[in-house]
Amino acid sequence: MKRNTHTLDSFFKPQQKKTNIHVENEDVPVKKILSKKSVASPQPLNAPGDNTSNIDKSIKDSEIYVDDISLFTNTSKSLTNEEKLKVLKHIWVPPNNFTFPVIENKKRKLKFQSSWMNLFPWLAYSKIRQGGYCKYCVAFSKYGGIGNQPLGQLVVNPFIKYKDALQDFRAHSKKKYHIEAVLDAENFLDVFEKRKLPIIQQIDNDRVIQIQENRKRLVPIIQCILLCGREDISLRGHRDHGQIDISDDKCNEGNFRAILKYRAKGDDYLKTVLEGPDETTDISTTEQLSICVRYVDSKNILNESFLQFFSIHSLTGKDLATSILRGLSDCGLNCEFMYGQGYDGASNMAGEFRGVQKIINDQFPRALYVHCSAHSLNLAVSSSSNIRPIRNCLGIVEKLHVFFNTPKRNNVLQNEIEKADHTPNVTTLKRLCATRWMQRYDALNDFCELYPYVVKSLSYIASEWKDTSATDACMLLKNIQDSEFMVSLYVTKVLFSYGLPICKQLQKEKIDLKKTIDLIENVISVLTDMREASEKEFKLIFNEVKKSADIFEITINKKRITTKQTNRANPQNIKSDEDYFRVTIFLPYIDHFISQLKERFINHKNILIGFECLFHSEFTDKDKIEFQKLVDLYSPIIDKHNVLAELKMWKLKLASSCESLTKNGLDALQNCDKDIYPNIHFLFKILVTLPVSTATPERSFSTLKRLKSYCRNSMNEERLNGLALLSVHRTIDININEVIDELATKQRKFDFVL
Repeated sequence: MKRNTHTLDSFFKPQQKKTNIHVENEDVPVKKILSKKSVASPQPLNAPGDNTSNIDKSIKDSEIYVDDISLFTNTSKSLTNEEKLKVLKHIWVPPNNFTFPVIENKKRKLKFQSSWMNLFPWLAYSKIRQGGYCKYCVAFSKYGGIGNQPLGQLVVNPFIKYKDALQDFRAHSKKKYHIEAVLDAENFLDVFEKRKLPIIQQIDNDRVIQIQENRKRLVPIIQCILLCGREDISLRGHRDHGQIDISDDKCNEGNFRAILKYRAKGDDYLKTVLEGPDETTDISTTEQLSICVRYVDSKNILNESFLQFFSIHSLTGKDLATSILRGLSDCGLNCEFMYGQGYDGASNMAGEFRGVQKIINDQFPRALYVHCSAHSLNLAVSSSSNIRPIRNCLGIVEKLHVFFNTPKRNNVLQNEIEKADHTPNVTTLKRLCATRWMQRYDALNDFCELYPYVVKSLSYIASEWKDTSATDACMLLKNIQDSEFMVSLYVTKVLFSYGLPICKQLQKEKIDLKKTIDLIENVISVLTDMREASEKEFKLIFNEVKKSADIFEITINKKRITTKQTNRANPQNIKSDEDYFRVTIFLPYIDHFISQLKERFINHKNILIGFECLFHSEFTDKDKIEFQKLVDLYSPIIDKHNVLAELKMWKLKLASSCESLTKNGLDALQNCDKDIYPNIHFLFKILVTLPVSTATPERSFSTLKRLKSYCRNSMNEERLNGLALLSVHRTIDININEVIDELATKQRKFDFVL
């Protein structure tokens, strides 16, 4: 068979020779956030003539200002197009409440004024170098003046002589090199924003046609990558390269190349050779950190979004906190606007002294820590289920799943189900989830439905088989016919049924801390009512147990009462079997459940105390104290002078609407007018953005397991995050032309830039 092989050069037409015309800004700039590695190196912080004595040490130690303009003032090399774009469009701008450092002069103390940036649009401020710069000259005029010498203040060095600032700024605006830099910047942005073509393309029309052809050929390849990403189809990794023989269907070259080959059979554009990428995580035992953000958009809609995976090499609280802050900074987020952080209860995350939450809270005091509510509920159920009868019951159910999880034994169970007159809704026993306790309700419910068939199957194996399975079946049969086991099974099933709906609610994105606490308090209230009416409630459960036991003529009897007993419950003066099991199983279990729910969610309630007065029309002295603490925490963002007046007006609105507007934080945010109650509206935004659970990061780890399979474990972070973002954010439309523009930003053999 003749091999139909192609090379990369045959896929793209050769680039035509360019006209020998020098164009300064030919390439289209990149539209992305710069990484730490891509920015120019800053000037030494202790350079002569710089005002660096007051540099905040926390800036150097804890934060990475990748968007500070001083990082682009290195004269050793020219800025790339992406760096020029960042200087012109995305440099750091001091917020309204920013405090500029004071520069000591001989006679008076001066500091930079934010109003100057309104008077001179070209002016930018560096937090690192603590001075002003001209962003146009930084991007395009590193040299100028007499003899084309390197420029000084406002270009390479920060402007710190504030005494005659306005006069110097006006003089700078009239400089020839500044005017040329402004014109270059306007032309640069016109090309980038596609308002006009680069000069070379205006002159050479054939080159435009060639570029359009090259871009067209990339479209099906990018579509195949998008398909793999959105359907969680992993790419092979570092072996995904080399020649492709379209006629060879026997060779296993991986998912991506197989899709390309299949499509290429009907597409002339794809009859070519492609090359692919590289490296590692998850299945390759590399620890991964998933960072997700919870935020309110401009339409007051709450969102939770996955950002990125980061590989980590140390699990100490300090190193994890550093990784989180660096990850947020690399994603272009300002940690000054972080108002909450949520993790599970591991000591390195939630530790009071050296945990991640403590380290981050020390740097950003407004970032309140909230323990994952779903995890707290799980711990409450786990701890309350540790009483001996319940623990033994769950252990026996797990052993039965393991026992019937073999083809031969399971076949006996299936035969018993087939012989029955009534077909159950389920046919197999589920395993008890090792981590999510509320999911055990399904396993217990299925076991109760299959209980008659399990008894018959164990009886058959114990009597007919002559191996060790018969011995195990005999012991298991004795255990599941025990009175204490049967009562514990139905009691656990009933109590789990109250926690399961709450667990599902806590995993939703559209839930806030106020609604979470309300749900937990509702469960506690219901369980407390059950506790007070324990005789009536347990009678219903006990009747179900007796009904199931009567099928196999099992008698429900209480344990023998002795004068001394240390290994099990031994209540005195109990006459009936029903009262015995109510006192020894039902009441201890429900008491433990209630106490654990109160204990696990006490910190959540403490966080909510300051916000509570926003949800009712009364305003007690206690409310005033707690609300004042809340205002002090978020000051000066919250206006102390106006917030109390706004609160009184808001409470009048609540009173007139019978408080129906504030069932939870999300409803209150929608009904709170930002123009009338700006401070109250801001507090509601903080409340709803406080993390409720870590369900979104957990979902991202599910995506990670699909992407990082055993056969696809050599994948680097860039590819892993690219595929993960495509999978998680599959509803976002991707413009293929923008993808090609991104590819074209690097130097290549062929032209793709329009």
